[in-house]
Amino acid sequence: MSAAAAQLGMTQSAVSQAMKRAEAQVDVTLVHRDRRPLVATEAGRVLVAHIREIANRAERAIEEVRATARRPSRQDLRLGMVDTFASSVGPVLIRDLMEGSIALRVTAFSGLAHSHTDALMRHEIDAAITSDPMDELDEMMRFTLYREPFVLVAPVAWGDTLRDTPLRDILFEHRLIRYSARSHMGMQVERHLRRLRIEHPQILSFDTSDSLLAMVAGGVGVAITTPLCLVQGAIHMPALSVLPLPSPGFSRELTLVTRRGEFDTLGPRVAEAARDMLVKHTLPLIVGHIPWLRETADEMIWRPSVADADQGA
Repeated sequence: MSAAAAQLGMTQSAVSQAMKRAEAQVDVTLVHRDRRPLVATEAGRVLVAHIREIANRAERAIEEVRATARRPSRQDLRLGMVDTFASSVGPVLIRDLMEGSIALRVTAFSGLAHSHTDALMRHEIDAAITSDPMDELDEMMRFTLYREPFVLVAPVAWGDTLRDTPLRDILFEHRLIRYSARSHMGMQVERHLRRLRIEHPQILSFDTSDSLLAMVAGGVGVAITTPLCLVQGAIHMPALSVLPLPSPGFSRELTLVTRRGEFDTLGPRVAEAARDMLVKHTLPLIVGHIPWLRETADEMIWRPSVADADQGA
């Protein structure tokens, strides 16, 4: 007690009273008073370890705050992205946002579309590039980026046999490898099958395109996916045949979604940067893997009209 008082510039009595108040606050004994010199109890040692950790974190926080103040002012952006976009377009977009004309401080996250909806509503992220436009949420602004058709993927040896075959006949002969029902992709595919009144047993389903395409490449069955998902799983492309989905087809859109009133100026700039990266880096990859999409590739990028820009659509 005397040594602590000397170190803190307090009286021994004041240190003793502080110890008693601490013990009363946490409702445990912190030192063995029947031993000389005083020895901390196990609870006391745990408390000391936490206090030291808190002190270190406080020091690091102060250092980070001071370092931030010395840097040129930049706007922060916490951006969520669906996995297929994050792995294929994400690297070039993030670099452009951080080092290009916008010069943002970007924190990026990936995951399934529904997780981004929850994160936006809880203010854990500022924007999301997602396949779910969250139309049910009035407080969101939306900037359409990209529209891509769903395609049929089969083992390369099956390609010629399945070409121009009705989807119902294909699924009568082969397993359908699905995206999981909790993914937005999975829900879109299931809605399409219901529209066509096609029932098919749910045996194999996966959250990620890489796993789904690996199954197709291994000859397990066929799948309904999109060009961007194929770019994500490009390692499997030599073993795959990519065919137009038998009519009627359907498509998915990727949209930048932000909370209205928070990124009204920045949102259109981030959306335009994402479109530029899709045109410069991603469409050439898609056409390289799927040559028959060359004629319609330019139509996959959303070109906003003046009305769209005014409404943040």
